Amino acid sequence: MDVFEAMKGRLSVRKFRKEPVPRQTLLKMVESASWAPSAGNAQNVRFLVVEDKELLARMKGIVDEIISRTTGKNIAPDKVNSHNLFYAAPAAVCVIGTPYESSTDRILREKDPDRYRIRRFQVNPSLQSISAAVTQFTLAAYALGYGTCWMTGPLIAKQELESALSLRYPEELLAIIAVGKPDSPTAKPPRKPAEEITEFR
Repeated sequence: MDVFEAMKGRLSVRKFRKEPVPRQTLLKMVESASWAPSAGNAQNVRFLVVEDKELLARMKGIVDEIISRTTGKNIAPDKVNSHNLFYAAPAAVCVIGTPYESSTDRILREKDPDRYRIRRFQVNPSLQSISAAVTQFTLAAYALGYGTCWMTGPLIAKQELESALSLRYPEELLAIIAVGKPDSPTAKPPRKPAEEITEFR
């Protein structure tokens, strides 16, 4: 598939068929993600694929409990929403990152701590690198005939999910990608034209 066709065709999918995603296909998506730009070539991302229904149910329960505690509304075990829809996908790909500190960061940490703190919060090359990898993962999935939903909603229960997945510091859970064959066609939201979002100087 042409890369421009993939970029225009990819969209977020929220309803999936039950059929599993072959592991070799998932590995091809991850390989595509591994070729994304990475600050300092740190390659500070890995992908934990959760297919086990018991673990998916546990993860859903963790997210639902935090949502219920926050909103005061109980969520039924079979209820799928924008925070837990990874549960209804054949595979939930947990995006796990580790920090990256550039030479610029190291200099600022020593010479200008205030600017360092602002940069770590606003610029964060580590997170930008991981975002690039997730983008290429979703494009590869679409090119291979699969739908994805890049999710950060579940991170309302970030610490609890990290514990359930046995992550160890400095690793952290940064997103979950729901992956599977789309169950029904999804309308593509319109995009602003390039002329509207581009300025030349």
